[in-house]
Amino acid sequence: MTVAIARDEWLSFVRTEYLESYIADGGAAIKVVIDLGGSDLDLAETVAAHAADAGYLTAVVDATVSRVHMIDQVFFAVAEQIPWRETVDRVVTRLATADGLNVADGDGPLFRRIAEASKLDPQYVQLELRRKIGEKIFKNHSFVKDFRVAVTQLSTAAFGGGQEADTTFTTITDWLTGRNRAVSAVKPYQIFSRINRSNARHFFESALSWICLAEWPGLVLVIDIRRVTVARNPRDGGLYYTKSAVLDTYEVLRQYIDGTDRLVNCLIVVVADPEFLDDDPTGRGMGAYEALKFRVFDEIRDRELANPMAALVRLASTGVVE
Repeated sequence: MTVAIARDEWLSFVRTEYLESYIADGGAAIKVVIDLGGSDLDLAETVAAHAADAGYLTAVVDATVSRVHMIDQVFFAVAEQIPWRETVDRVVTRLATADGLNVADGDGPLFRRIAEASKLDPQYVQLELRRKIGEKIFKNHSFVKDFRVAVTQLSTAAFGGGQEADTTFTTITDWLTGRNRAVSAVKPYQIFSRINRSNARHFFESALSWICLAEWPGLVLVIDIRRVTVARNPRDGGLYYTKSAVLDTYEVLRQYIDGTDRLVNCLIVVVADPEFLDDDPTGRGMGAYEALKFRVFDEIRDRELANPMAALVRLASTGVVE
């Protein structure tokens, strides 16, 4: 007998206990969710929609199209879904208004709109914004160095506007999202390293801090790994995971779990198929990688009542016991 919790009940619980308080207050949590079926709704998209309704930035990483066994590819997939220009505008506007400056609506350069609304000299506003960006962004050591340089360059470009700003945004966001991994493209901006498997986790942590600086309550990341447990290659154009890639995927998840204390304002929901529960070491379920299994498996559980706060949650469309 498998004890499960109703899907709608769990979603409601996540909203009230996590999104409305714990995550918004700086906490972080990781949940592995097994959908036992009974609904035509896609669980990954449903979780993301609930988070967006609660005001969070959301990102859905699907193992069918993103190589989730490589942490840098996970970061690139997340970065593709971050509205970089909006976050930069929000941060720069926040820095400007913190000391009482005003921002006028319009399409012109931000520093001119601030100068106009605040009745100040545009050159003075530029100098003040550069100083604030230096203090609050470039010297913010919650960001890893190259990320700190990148968002400093984006922020500086944002208040200046013009064609040069557009070029800066395109070049740096291409680097952040992995569309262009050549370091030579970003060297003129004082960025000298690639985002790879050794540093991508630090970039992800930096992105979380940046999202908070932009005054979003946090990020809800949904990682759909249902493709990972597919044993035979369906040859449908999607990615196929060898047994080695399956183990690498579970190691990526294990690292996320062990690094939870380093995350801020973040909820990670890993959506898996029932095959993930397979305890066979030779299979594709969590039994194949004990380092992950021992971190999520509920060795002791109630026979009739599901724990909605558990690391591993089984969902059913209705009722509690499947």
